[in-house]
Amino acid sequence: MRRILSSTTMAAALTLLMLGGAGAQTIAEVPREKTLIFENIEGRVPIPDNMNPYISGQNLDWGMWQATQESLFYYNLESGKLEPWLAESGTYSDDAKTVTIKVRKGAKWSDGVPFTSADIAFTIDMLKANKNLQYAAAMERWVDKVETPDADTAVIKLTNANPRFLLDYFGVRIWNTLLIAPKHIWEGVDPNTFTNFDLKKGLPLGTGPYRLVRSTETETVFDRLPNWWAAETGFHAMPAPERVIWTGVGTEDARAAMGVNNQLDAMWIMGRSTFEIARERNPHIIGWSKGLPYAYLDACPRSLFFNTSAAPLDKVAVRQAVNDAINRDQLVKVAFEGMSEPSYSVFPTYSSLNEMLKRNEATLEKLHSDPKAIEGLMQGAGFTRGGDGFWADASGKKAGFEITARSGETDKLKMGPIIVAQLRKAGFDASFRPAESAIFYTDVSNGTAAAYIADTCGSVQDGFASFAQFRSSESAPTGSASSGSTPTRFASNDYDAAVDTMAKLPASDPAFTAAADKALAILSQEVPVVPLVQARLLTPFNTTYWTNWPTAENNYVHPGHWWVTGNQLILSVKPAGTN
Repeated sequence: MRRILSSTTMAAALTLLMLGGAGAQTIAEVPREKTLIFENIEGRVPIPDNMNPYISGQNLDWGMWQATQESLFYYNLESGKLEPWLAESGTYSDDAKTVTIKVRKGAKWSDGVPFTSADIAFTIDMLKANKNLQYAAAMERWVDKVETPDADTAVIKLTNANPRFLLDYFGVRIWNTLLIAPKHIWEGVDPNTFTNFDLKKGLPLGTGPYRLVRSTETETVFDRLPNWWAAETGFHAMPAPERVIWTGVGTEDARAAMGVNNQLDAMWIMGRSTFEIARERNPHIIGWSKGLPYAYLDACPRSLFFNTSAAPLDKVAVRQAVNDAINRDQLVKVAFEGMSEPSYSVFPTYSSLNEMLKRNEATLEKLHSDPKAIEGLMQGAGFTRGGDGFWADASGKKAGFEITARSGETDKLKMGPIIVAQLRKAGFDASFRPAESAIFYTDVSNGTAAAYIADTCGSVQDGFASFAQFRSSESAPTGSASSGSTPTRFASNDYDAAVDTMAKLPASDPAFTAAADKALAILSQEVPVVPLVQARLLTPFNTTYWTNWPTAENNYVHPGHWWVTGNQLILSVKPAGTN
């Protein structure tokens, strides 16, 4: 049984967090029952006085995304619909080369300046002019120019057909989105160095209903504004929480203890046993479902990625043999405590993708583990199994590689040693190394990591986004930084051609279907990535102070509170006892 810290110990810890560090801003007290507390899943804020959302590598999921900013659209994973927010609508021309966005009437920045099409045009032009910023490459690639015939209309002329442009860049398809900058603030600064942080001046400025009042490495605090455009126009009621806090916690046991002691309202991932103990001690703690699996289906299945240019993983037969050595059922049983299911593709099993997966069941059978096939594959690739039990090539070099994963990702840290044990049993000289985020992403990008466990965050509506991650254009030679989020150094002209065909077509086009099937067949045969498990995440909520959290029975939005869509949770929760 896991140890859960005492109420006194955790109360003291929370007090220290609330006090902040040196130079922390003094803020007014707000009663606990009017304060909503989220766990910062990153653990800490590395640069608490920089809120520039466009700096490469910057993630603002510790509150700014959710409290001060709003997106043009939100893709709702539960409804499968792209829901307009700051935009009233977004339409495509028949050839999908022109996108017209209508701005929602009455939308304003929190300083009262109207939100207009000029802000959209300015943001896109700013990114195109500054190549090192996030989304700059995408805007340069896809946008020819932006026209603003009036304050309510932005007409985006694309360089090529892209029927997914709004979803991919302005719809929170996965986790984050391209946030619009207030032109009247950003037009006079250098976006490469601007920190977007000055609490006295109201920075960071957004259209959301909160303002930042404290920012430290361990805590960010946002207070509700007296006015908000959505409430003024009748689009949405003011949120109930007067204050919203994101706080670093660190460990699973600590978050469970803080949840039990009502010091967290929304938590990061828990294992099944920890959750069941916490729920027993505090019945107000809930999961996505009342019974197993307790967890919701995340958009990012877990997979083992390879640098396909690094020996011995440069050989298709070796990658296939590694796949055959992995027992996914054991991963589900041990790492996920039975709260997930094996995966044989890089796609989440959402209803919008199930038709493609079902149509290609025979193709995906190739990725079902077959330990008996390992010997033939390895011998055919020129390896011999020695007396020490490991495969080695003709020169005597063992078929070995290190697997890495980002520290702090609980499920991946649990899977790593299990996979290594399975591979070593099958004759691979494998090892596992957790790495801090900065090191992990650098090693993955430049190809230093031979193999790594990561998420496949791509498709939610059709297969294109996940397929696109394995195009040769998304990778780079080992030693050079890759532009892709999950680089594998995989290259196939036939695969690229199939995905390029998909890029220009809606999923309803028969040519899209044919190209998707071809791409899936190549990916399943070449195995640049081994699908492992579907990602079912148990992220508990606490109903002591706040209710109306998203659940399987009340699925108004998916429960990933660290996404930009997290603001939908803040706007929806209700004080306990008001239902």
